[in-house]
Amino acid sequence: MPDYSFCEGIMAGPRSPWHIRRLSSEGRKLTGGIDTPSLCGRIGPVSEGVHKNGWDLAVNITEHHLGHSCKACVEAFRKAGGRTNG
Repeated sequence: MPDYSFCEGIMAGPRSPWHIRRLSSEGRKLTGGIDTPSLCGRIGPVSEGVHKNGWDLAVNITEHHLGHSCKACVEAFRKAGGRTNG
């Protein structure tokens, strides 16, 4: 199971950057209800009061896809030692 996943918030559009979140032991939430916040804090569980819940994307984290991602999430991902899958 991967440690991180790309995610989108409920207000995401076709040109919205993808965010990254660290996965809990429950893994990816492809149909919604993410249970940890994005690394930038803009998207997260409703239980944490973020009110911008979202879902994970079934896309591996690669260098290519990091180019279409939230810059703050990418910076935090790299600082945390996150690894790409390709």
